[in-house]
Amino acid sequence: MSQFFAEIYTKPDCPYCVLAKEFMTGMEIQYVESVVGEDVLWEDVVAAVPGITTVPQIWINGHHVGGYDDLIKWAGSN
Repeated sequence: MSQFFAEIYTKPDCPYCVLAKEFMTGMEIQYVESVVGEDVLWEDVVAAVPGITTVPQIWINGHHVGGYDDLIKWAGSN
């Protein structure tokens, strides 16, 4: 899956964020991480996808995938 590039928005001490990053590393998906509250404001993430309430939030090749469970579903269909 090396043709994919991801952006992931995380928070410190978020277990699903860790799982998502480990999953993408295992699938050889390169990613850039932005930590909410350090690199980006939560309001900016919500502005990009209204209605979200949790992290991680993941975009792959510019397409919003969703959270960790959504990432697993996405990987199963690609």
